[in-house]
Order: sequence, then structure tokens, then C-alpha cells
Amino acid sequence: MSQAAWPAQLPSTPQVQPTIPVIQLRPANLWQLTRNELYKLYKRRLVWGLLILDLAFVFAAWCVLVFYAMKTHDGFQPGHLLGGANALSQSIGQPMTLGRRGGEFIAVALGGLAFGGEFSSGAIRLILSRGVNRSWYLLAKYIALAIACLALVIAGLLMSMILTNFLLLIHQPAPTLLNLDGHTIVALFGICLGTLENFLLCLLLGAALSIIARSAAFGIAAGFGYLIGEDIAAQILPVIGKSIHLSLGNQINNLLFTTNINAFYANTLPVALARGLDQLDGVIACSPVNKECVPVSLGQALMVTLIWALILGGVSTYLFIKRDVLQ
Repeated sequence: MSQAAWPAQLPSTPQVQPTIPVIQLRPANLWQLTRNELYKLYKRRLVWGLLILDLAFVFAAWCVLVFYAMKTHDGFQPGHLLGGANALSQSIGQPMTLGRRGGEFIAVALGGLAFGGEFSSGAIRLILSRGVNRSWYLLAKYIALAIACLALVIAGLLMSMILTNFLLLIHQPAPTLLNLDGHTIVALFGICLGTLENFLLCLLLGAALSIIARSAAFGIAAGFGYLIGEDIAAQILPVIGKSIHLSLGNQINNLLFTTNINAFYANTLPVALARGLDQLDGVIACSPVNKECVPVSLGQALMVTLIWALILGGVSTYLFIKRDVLQ
């Protein structure tokens, strides 16, 4: 019997390594980006704080209306603010008109925080490194912020409508929501439209300044400075022009401060509310005649609105798309 030598090592079969499937990630579309931006705004406590602050401005303006009603005995008579056929629209619109001034600063802060905050923290680098289209991302942020501004307007409207019913505690009869009719709805829609337009342009202002400086603090501070400075300058320039016996002050005032981001707002208000506006309300888009505010024409107001929107939106879009975020 022959002894056969066993092989020193059995031939090994090659092992097949499992292949990992490659998943192609598609960049998010506009709807997904917008939904993500809305979720980020919803989860930020600061945004809710700004909303509460806006409602506080409306409540403070309503307290001014109550003070007027208590000090003016004929305020509820026809021909006055809280009397006549337009009493309900004026009693709701007055707190919104006065509270809008505070809402302008809130809109500037929203624009500055949304863009400047991501530049300051470096989050914009991470987002764009994932292949997100810059144009879609910028548009999504603007859409989300515009929805936030619309929420501010609606919240202020609801707050003012609820508070109006408490005027019955001061005087009877008084305008309440039971007097709501088609004419009042149209007037309130105009007020909301003008307020929203005003907030959107302030939003563009804060966003453009924060994108230019890549800083939320600078965007907010510079935006606040403009909103305050336009009022102060509009008061000083005509006085300087008259003191040096030249019309230069009035000309500069008309060219720079009459055509501003508030140009469209005064035209959307009822006549009684528009008359009560002055330059300290941030509505420089009107000429004082006999101590009353006469708004500029609607055509000029629309033209000015478009010009400001194109300037602010164009500058911010160009810098956001073309500039290197790593610099």
C-alpha cells in the first residue's frame, strides 16, 4: 500500500468582497429648501421672541388709542376716529399703524439674523459644500422670511381685532367685530398689504447689509441706524436749507427721503389714518401740508418700491452668488 503525501496546503478559494451600492444624492429642490428654512425659523426662540415683541408694539399702540378715547369725549362721534361708518376699520387700523413702526425694526433684525448669522457661525460653508444651489438657497431663505413677515402682519391684525372689542368697556356704543362688513374688510386688506410691503423692504434692507458685511450685528445695527437716521435727517435738512436761505435742504429731502422704502405704505391707509402720519412715524413718503401728511401719488410710490427692491435684492443676490464664502 503506497503512502501518498498530502499536500502541504489546500488551494483556497478566492473570497468575494461585497460591493457597497453607491447612492446618488440629488441636491434639494426649492420646496425642500424652503421647508427646511421654515423649520429653522420655527425652532428658533429668538423668532418667537420677536413675534411677541411685535404684538407688544400693537398692544402699546392700542393703549394709546384707549387713552385718546378716554380723554376725547367726542372721539366716538361721527367724523372722529372712533365714530361714523369707518369706525371699525380705523379702530383696528390705528394700533396696526402705530405698531408697524416697531415691526420695521423686527423685519430688519430677521433679515440680518437669517443671513449674517450663518456667515458669522460658518454654517453657510457647510451648507454650500453639500452641493446646494446658491440661487435656490437664497430664494428659499427669502420665501421663508417673507412668510415670517406675513405671519407678523396677520398676528398684529388678529391682536388688534381682538382688542377692539374691549372698547365697549370704555364707551357704549363702540365699534366691534359685529360691525364687520365688506367695506371694512377691503380697508383692512389695504392696511395689511401696505404693512407687508413695508416689512418686506425692511427685510431686504437688513439682509443686504448683513450679506455685504457678512455679519448679523452689522446688518442689524446699520439697518436700525437707517430707520432712525432717515427720520432725523428728514427733520434737519429742510431747517438747514431754510437757515442758509437756499432750497438745497428741501431738494435733498425730496430726492433722498421722500422716495424711500415707506413710499407705498401711506397710500394703502384710510384717509383718516394717513392724515395722522408724520415724519416721526417713518413715513417720509408724504409732504406736510397745513400740518397734515399728503401722500405722494400711487404711481410714484410703486416706482420707488420697485427701485428699492431691485437695488437691495440685486446687490444681495450678486454678492451671495458670486462671492467666495471661504474668504
